Amino acid sequence: MLKELINEKWKNAFKARDMEKRTAYEMMKQKIMIAEKSGQVELPLTDEQITNLIIKEIKEREDVLQFYKPEDDAYKMAVAIIKELEQYLPKQMTEEEVIAIIRRIKETEPNMGKVIGLTVKEVGNQFDKSKIAALVRSV
Repeated sequence: MLKELINEKWKNAFKARDMEKRTAYEMMKQKIMIAEKSGQVELPLTDEQITNLIIKEIKEREDVLQFYKPEDDAYKMAVAIIKELEQYLPKQMTEEEVIAIIRRIKETEPNMGKVIGLTVKEVGNQFDKSKIAALVRSV
């Protein structure tokens, strides 16, 4: 399970005194703990739910990058955290693959809102969900 893997990686980074990896895994452990204690999700967290937390953390780190210069230590740390966490993301689909899915769904479903919903459900974490609506409109 992904939660155990993150805990193990954190222990290894802690022992190796690797601050970048340790920070990345500590943040993920914190996000997981907050999600578990929130009472809004069924326990134990699934790998998919943890992957969603990782995606959210990566997006937050990417948003923070705009406030730093590339030579800043904070910028370098954020980039290192993003790289470390990206290895847990599923293989990303290309835009062409998503367009093919949209076309297949549109053959049976004329309602654009439902097409977007079905596409998001089928694509899952393998494509940026914020781009799906625009793709559906363009196809």
